Amino acid sequence: MKKEKVIAFLLAGVMALSLAACGGFTDDSEPSGGGDSGGTETAAKEVFTLADDEWYGTDLYQQDSWSSGQGLIADTLFTMDPEGGDLLDGICTDLTPSEDGLTLTMTVPEGKYYATGEQVEPEDVVASIEWGKEVSVYADGYSNIESMEVDGRQVILHLSEFRSDLLYYLGEVFMGVIDKDQLDTLSKDELMWQAVPYGMYSVESYEPGSGVTLVANEGYKTDNPLVDNKGPAAIKKIEVKFNMEDFTAIEELKAGNIDYINGITMEGKQQLDAEAGVTVAEKTYPNIDYFEMNTDKGVFADLAVRQAVALSINREALCELTDGATLPAYSMIYDTMQNFSQEAKDDFQKNYANDPERAKQILADAGYADSDGDGYVDKDGKNVEFTFYSWSTGANVIVTQGLQEQLKQVGIKMNIEALDWNYIYENINNDEYDAGIEWLEWAEPILILNACYYDLNAPGNTDAYYEAIADAAATVDVDERIAKIGEIQKEMYENWNIIPFYSEATYVAYNNYVKGIDIFNGSLYWNDLSF
Repeated sequence: MKKEKVIAFLLAGVMALSLAACGGFTDDSEPSGGGDSGGTETAAKEVFTLADDEWYGTDLYQQDSWSSGQGLIADTLFTMDPEGGDLLDGICTDLTPSEDGLTLTMTVPEGKYYATGEQVEPEDVVASIEWGKEVSVYADGYSNIESMEVDGRQVILHLSEFRSDLLYYLGEVFMGVIDKDQLDTLSKDELMWQAVPYGMYSVESYEPGSGVTLVANEGYKTDNPLVDNKGPAAIKKIEVKFNMEDFTAIEELKAGNIDYINGITMEGKQQLDAEAGVTVAEKTYPNIDYFEMNTDKGVFADLAVRQAVALSINREALCELTDGATLPAYSMIYDTMQNFSQEAKDDFQKNYANDPERAKQILADAGYADSDGDGYVDKDGKNVEFTFYSWSTGANVIVTQGLQEQLKQVGIKMNIEALDWNYIYENINNDEYDAGIEWLEWAEPILILNACYYDLNAPGNTDAYYEAIADAAATVDVDERIAKIGEIQKEMYENWNIIPFYSEATYVAYNNYVKGIDIFNGSLYWNDLSF
């Protein structure tokens, strides 16, 4: 699952119910797979061919989705540090906040040129952000930029208030740079495909629904410290193929006609893991699958039952069933998200997980017993039984079925009803559910915490909760902010109704003759790409 799918999915899901959407950062790119050489002769290879989802334009501010392949044509203002999420240099350098966090100063170095031949200027940064505030679906993320000014090669942002989520957007592609001259002279519709953002490549030709041809920007330069090649691309031409069927893309990869597949199914991963000459690499953008339990009615109105369900889950065993498709999660702000709190994770893991014997004792102490010998505990003649709304596809099905068996071992009967995600969210939002799976993918914690409650009546879904989130977002000191985000989660867990479950892993595949695939916490940098 690629970043663009996540963003569109989350926007649809959370906006429909009240808002959501797409790094804490580790390099998960250690490859797996077969042999040392590709399946084709590469000495004379000059064109890199990429299988990707469809692109919908080059104006990054008008997009609500953006594939990692599109990173070929657009750099970010800054680069996310894979060791914690701070902002490193990118298009701009030397990001400096004022002590109160209300002023951000950045430098736009000389010597960086668009594919059009024009140099990137500080005025372009200002004009691009202004354009984004006008048209971008993500404009709320930087709506606190009250004014901007240019001082030499510096851009100074004056903020109405400090909000930590702005630091996420400054490292995201949706705040890239487009030449001010283009923004001033092209219409909104013209910009959709004629915009030339600053990046390593530009679009030479576009065939709707089929693909794009890219050519290297010879005026390109970067200050991204995560890559070795700071200048123009080594490969001068790239062919991007849209929407190839999985089987076709895999066969073309094995034949050497496709060099890289930007996202493979788990079936494809299993096939390619054993394929000599192919690398399968994890490229998981930070995400969290979790579930809510209805505390208003049904079995989960009883705290003891909620506790028993939470304590019965063995995430490691469930994730092992999926052959790498899922990873255990013990906190809402997952390990690879910004401002991840190890303390909150440790608290959950110690007190709320992996203890089925304690779960059995809690049920017994609350008066539940298997009085009729059917394998399920009951009270007042009624079994502890509930329906779990689950995703209908993929590894999620395997995890849910495994959970059903784990709960059976402590005497809880879980029925599974597989639904489309929008129906799950609608039912939870309408309080017509027992328990249901939910999912958010985003590298920044404030949106995750603001969007995670779909049950409007949940005990933690209070004004005080959102005030605490706003306070954390307004906290300039990083360590203090992490501590506050950790405390928010710890207070959330005390209600035993919103349970972090697992994180969904995603994978890419490429032939071993392809070099320089740099993946950091789900973000891919193409600068070192070569044959």
